[in-house]
Amino acid sequence: MVKKILLIFGIIFVLVLVLNYVAMPLYVKHSSLTKVPDVVGLHFNEAKKILEDAGLNVKQGDIRYDSTTPVGTILEQSPTAGEIVKSGRRVYLVICGGEQLVEVPRLSGRTIRDAKFTLDQRNLQIGEITKKFSNQYPEDVVISQVIQPGSKVKRMTKIDVIVSNGPQIGNIIIPDLIGKKLEEAKKILTEKKLKVGRITYQTSDLPAGQILDQYPKKDKSAVENTPVDLFVAKKKVVIPKEEIEDIPSDDKKDNDTPKKKEGGIEGKTKEESQKQKQDVPKSESKEKKILAPKDRTKEGSDKEKQKTK
Repeated sequence: MVKKILLIFGIIFVLVLVLNYVAMPLYVKHSSLTKVPDVVGLHFNEAKKILEDAGLNVKQGDIRYDSTTPVGTILEQSPTAGEIVKSGRRVYLVICGGEQLVEVPRLSGRTIRDAKFTLDQRNLQIGEITKKFSNQYPEDVVISQVIQPGSKVKRMTKIDVIVSNGPQIGNIIIPDLIGKKLEEAKKILTEKKLKVGRITYQTSDLPAGQILDQYPKKDKSAVENTPVDLFVAKKKVVIPKEEIEDIPSDDKKDNDTPKKKEGGIEGKTKEESQKQKQDVPKSESKEKKILAPKDRTKEGSDKEKQKTK
């Protein structure tokens, strides 16, 4: 009887151990696992609610810029959708920040050339340039900008600037003459009480007589009778190819004409030159006798007779 009682207690003890250390952990473990839902493409607020309802902890991850996706959209999640994880596991979400914004640099005090280069490095552009007379800033230096430094703007945004036109010398503003005909430019300068300065003609594909450039430049200030130099277009002179080929070359003449060396002809030794002189017939080497007046007359009449025959 005692043995039976001890056996029963032993069986109960074993069952308690199995239930406590095997069955219950398995039950608890399986009950704490969850499947990660797919939240890519959803807005952050909506994705957060879905994940928290599934017993997961939401953590905002990196911000990725994408101009084609609305701001706040989930681009990526970790762990990925469908994974089995423990309840309370953190899920990191990558959020779209929309189009990336660029910080506007300070342009004041820079030359206009340096300002363009600085903006180009930040994927920005120079906008409208307004010229203003200034005694403080040198010519072609940025005085101020419309969009203030530190502002966040989209890429390729145009930044308008005010640029120094140098100190104001007089009350007359130099007109823009580029592209006008010479006679028209002269008339405009006269009306502005300015003088025509030096006229320089330059070959150009533009119509002859058209103003190519000027100095001083347009919008500069000046006093009465200030001369304005003009650069005027003139036609290009095209030499036909045939004429170029027919022009004798000095180098060719020099090459064709045998050069004399001391004591003989170039390309021949002194002995060969002397031998060549000896081979010349005496009749050719002698100088022709001077004919008397009568002999000249006779020689002329003989030549006329031969022509008549």
